[in-house]
Amino acid sequence: MRLGTFLAFALMVTSTSAEEIRSGRSTLEIDTGGIGLRMGTVRFSSETPIDLRLAIGSEPATTLRGAYRMVSRNDGQLLCTAVLTNSSGAAFSIRDVYASGPHPDSFRLTREITVSQPGKADGFQSRFRLASSAGFADHEYFIPGIWYRDNSKARPGALGTSKTDESFLIREDRMPLPLVMMRDLKRGVALSLAHLNPDGATCRADVSAQRVIDERIRVASLGIEGQEQTAVTLAYPATEGERSYVPGREGRGSKRLVERFHPIREGFSHRYAVLLHLQTADDFPQAMRTAWRCVFREIRPSIERVDLDAVYQASLELLSDWVKDVDGAPGIPFRLALPEGRLESPEYYTYQMGFVGQQLPIAYHLLRHGLIHDDPKLLAQGESMVEFWVEKSPTDEGLPRVWFNTWPQPHWRQYDTFLRIASDGMVGALMAWDVMKRNGRDRPQWLRFCGDFGDWLVKHQQTDGSWVRAYRWNGSVSHDSKFNTTHPIRFLVDLHHATGSRTYLDAAIRAGDFCWRNIHQQFAYIGGTPDNPNVLDKEAGLLAIDAFLALWDATGEKRYLDAAAQAADFAETWAYCWNVPLPSDDPELVFPTDLPTSGFSLIATGHSGADLYLAGAPFLLYRVYLGTGDPHYAEMARFLLHSTRRHVDIDGSLGYGQSGLCTEALNLSIDHGRGHGVDVWLPWLSYQMIEPIVRLRETYGISDTPVLGERVFKEMQVKDRGFAHRRGFGLTEVK
Repeated sequence: MRLGTFLAFALMVTSTSAEEIRSGRSTLEIDTGGIGLRMGTVRFSSETPIDLRLAIGSEPATTLRGAYRMVSRNDGQLLCTAVLTNSSGAAFSIRDVYASGPHPDSFRLTREITVSQPGKADGFQSRFRLASSAGFADHEYFIPGIWYRDNSKARPGALGTSKTDESFLIREDRMPLPLVMMRDLKRGVALSLAHLNPDGATCRADVSAQRVIDERIRVASLGIEGQEQTAVTLAYPATEGERSYVPGREGRGSKRLVERFHPIREGFSHRYAVLLHLQTADDFPQAMRTAWRCVFREIRPSIERVDLDAVYQASLELLSDWVKDVDGAPGIPFRLALPEGRLESPEYYTYQMGFVGQQLPIAYHLLRHGLIHDDPKLLAQGESMVEFWVEKSPTDEGLPRVWFNTWPQPHWRQYDTFLRIASDGMVGALMAWDVMKRNGRDRPQWLRFCGDFGDWLVKHQQTDGSWVRAYRWNGSVSHDSKFNTTHPIRFLVDLHHATGSRTYLDAAIRAGDFCWRNIHQQFAYIGGTPDNPNVLDKEAGLLAIDAFLALWDATGEKRYLDAAAQAADFAETWAYCWNVPLPSDDPELVFPTDLPTSGFSLIATGHSGADLYLAGAPFLLYRVYLGTGDPHYAEMARFLLHSTRRHVDIDGSLGYGQSGLCTEALNLSIDHGRGHGVDVWLPWLSYQMIEPIVRLRETYGISDTPVLGERVFKEMQVKDRGFAHRRGFGLTEVK
């Protein structure tokens, strides 16, 4: 779409010398040539820092640009003002205030634009951008949950994958933090732009792919513009393009501009604040971590403490209430409809041993609770579930089948054995064996079941240490991607502890070498979710933390702790750390509209669906904290421990039909209406809610993840090394 352009050249800075603000090693300059941001010899600039887009009827938007008329210094800040007028008489007063930021090499812009004369225009949008002298291919990029490095590992058609586009403006409600960063590949200097104090408010009108003019839309867009002199950009309100996930006639991910404007009405103002941050970084992971943490500290989400005991109890009771034996196949249904918590059809008594279904890990928790609290009902439920999988799932090849249907008659679903699903399930089976043995109820057939899978993994490990994503029941390869090699590593390390066999540990170490080279060093966290394409996703990051921590425990090699920390840095960038408010004018929402949405996390590249999977992260993040001494991991662990669990209905206050229910996934952007989702509960949700609570208490005797003083920190490190020595085996109280 062509944009008409009008440049307000007359409105320039009156001073003949540049005004500047210094922060750390960086300098912000404003003169008659516009503004510049400099670190050493690297400079980012804009000749026209005021950039307005005007909507007039149905015509293409026109552009109105200019520089500042006046600049004055006051108490270390620069107040910059201007008035821009277009040919139809619409006039705008601009008031920008620049100041040094909260961190070294950071600056803050607070902008206010007021309509002083309407003229004949209908709507306006403002932009702020800073451009590099280098081009698009000379940088790598970071937009949380959306764009990592060159984005070559994202899903085809995902935002940020069409490398020839001129504009990559993306709505901030798709972003866990409203942040964009670009790093110069040759010089290592990275510039971040973030929207501070994001409001995020929207309305039902915002779902359209057509042009919308509405003052209730208080969402920004951030992104990258330009192939030759590439810029970081913020647009307010949130125009998205050249591509968008908003449904339209062109098809998902096709080229289109989804435009948003505020009304041109005399006296109307819009305001926003921008954080600019410069850094030098040796590589992308360092630049990403620094950029993310800088903004996290500024937008730092509040932590509303949740009754974790109530969450645990409600979740476990929900699971127990729905265990049913269907013709000799005991298990928990695959889904319940919200808000009632209703079984929609008997066909949903279908069981996955891990992943979404988590039948075996859930069985372990039923067993554990039943043994500790002398509850014969839960004990019998858990034991029958494990026995079913032990007896029925193995194939002649030794590979377990992972998905069982009870309807219309019991049968194994013709579904390949994904390494993720099998590894999840086998970890649960191994924990179930351990807790029973420690309580004087040894089940040697359960350990043999785990050992058979371990033997199969050893036999089928490739010479480079890898396995593939999925196998057919006869052991042949059905999906040859190797990025899922992290998935069985924890299981193999634990199986080594259970059996004493070095064979399993050696296989885990060979796999660890492969993952170090091909996942850690390549920053390739791919394929964590079998029901998404084999693309960059959050769950691959969390599974990598688990794998690398297990290898650190087994070998003591610091490179594996470093790898776990990098995977943690990646995984946390998918978590919404700001509240994206739900529209108050949508009567069709099932999700409680007054509940904060922070704590949800994007699922995978290629869409904006978000879930509560990072509820499972706090124990692993706390271990990274104790290993590295970096308190940020404890802070993030605490945020996720509480923010995810507030979405569990423990007392009926969320309007769900049974305690323990929570929603599986929703969309916090506008593709299908903000807050709309699948409106179902799935078993993995309750497992993720329970598992870290149990692990924290058994390992450290705590139910939270505080940053510790030096003495207590060292005591906790001793407990953590105790866990590493036994990998948690034998920690459950013996009755």
